[in-house]
Amino acid sequence: MEINLQKEEFSYAYIRAIATVAGCICERTTTPLDKLGVDLIITGLKSP
Repeated sequence: MEINLQKEEFSYAYIRAIATVAGCICERTTTPLDKLGVDLIITGLKSP
């Protein structure tokens, strides 16, 4: 795997971990949003 792709995947995993600890849901965007510079969406709190 290319080093820049590895860095990108690591950064996504890091943000997902932080969102999970905070009780939020983190999801990866689709291509149209990605072209706008939005890679991940963090949404409201998970249900208890």
